[in-house]
Amino acid sequence: MHFPVLLAALLLITLPVRAEPIDSIAAIVNNEAITCYEIQQDTENTLKQLRESGLTTLPSIDALKKRALDARIVKTLQMNEARKLDLKVSKEELDKAVERVESSNGMLPGQLKDALKQQGVDFDQFKENLHDQILISKLINVAVRSKLQISEESIREYYRKYMAEPKPRREVQLGHIFISLPSEPTPELLASTRNKVRNIHQQLVNGKDFARLVAIYSEAPDRQQQGVMGWFTEGSITQRFAPALELPLHGVTDPIRTPSGFHILKVLNERWQEPEQVGASYDEVHARHILLRIPTLADEEDKAKIRSRAEDIAREMKDASDEEFSTRAKEVSQGPSASRGGDLGWFKRGAMVPEFDKVVFAMHAGETSGVVQTQFGLHIIRVIATRHIDPNSLQANRDKITQILSNIKMQELLPRWIASLRAEANIKYRSCPNVAETQSVK
Repeated sequence: MHFPVLLAALLLITLPVRAEPIDSIAAIVNNEAITCYEIQQDTENTLKQLRESGLTTLPSIDALKKRALDARIVKTLQMNEARKLDLKVSKEELDKAVERVESSNGMLPGQLKDALKQQGVDFDQFKENLHDQILISKLINVAVRSKLQISEESIREYYRKYMAEPKPRREVQLGHIFISLPSEPTPELLASTRNKVRNIHQQLVNGKDFARLVAIYSEAPDRQQQGVMGWFTEGSITQRFAPALELPLHGVTDPIRTPSGFHILKVLNERWQEPEQVGASYDEVHARHILLRIPTLADEEDKAKIRSRAEDIAREMKDASDEEFSTRAKEVSQGPSASRGGDLGWFKRGAMVPEFDKVVFAMHAGETSGVVQTQFGLHIIRVIATRHIDPNSLQANRDKITQILSNIKMQELLPRWIASLRAEANIKYRSCPNVAETQSVK
């Protein structure tokens, strides 16, 4: 059975559960032990995956052990940070993640467990790993992404350069070999690492297989996907890596130094993107509402009382300010937006149920409606503002541009954040004699 990248990446770090020796420790990270058994598990599993991929020239056992230990250290530091911030993953979130894995792998609900069993993987262990990945993703959003600041000037500049006049654009799929360095490497380490990177670069120039060199040398998480970073167009990648976008198909960059180490990028594939076909311009409304629900089992008398109350609130709010309406919504509204003062944000026609749409799009900014009944209950609506949207405009593309610029910043900030976790941690290394020595490299 063939598994796409997501499942393969998760399988790479999930092993069947076995009895674990308790007397060998590979490292202690802020008083939390990483056992030699865990490193052996990870090393053996990586070897298995590499061999199944068809590689015959494999990394050395020592190199695989170092990768496994580094990955365990980073994960331990991230999980510690998640605990400090009291981040959680609910059962519902985990169940939905399992469903997404099944869907992305073309499986019916419930088939993943059997598929993993055929691979010799314990389902509970798989779910535990998936849980950790979701938790780390939440941590990164809180600790790094949420602190990004995208300026209005940069948004306008991106729009002017890449979106104001839509045209076909070249998109390249980039691969990546990464060799890490500490934040303050010794001159000897820097020199030896630079020589190593130059040797890898020369092998690529001489035509050596990129995926094979990724498997042997790369220390980036994307090595599990043969070093594939993704598809990029001009303006969608950090400036340090931008020269890669100018390379021809199969072209290789010179080694690129960043605060986290050295990178070599290769153009694996290319395609041309035609400008997106956009629809006609449209109107949007920014509105609040107060919702009173009608219980399913309410009799006619109860329904009349609820309607009477809604009509009283509508009269009270008829000439109220937006601030007064917001306060009242927090007090009495029974909808999920109550905590936000009933704020529904900006939306276009068709986003709400027809009865709500008909009223709200006939109103002007500052107006408050009477009682509007929908399947959800009784609404009193206030329009905060209206606007007309051109799909090609800056306003229509603002969220998309912000996301692109955020992703570019994350390419720089995420490695720095991980490096800072390591720099601030108390890490004590031990030795693991005989770990994975029985695994021969052929």
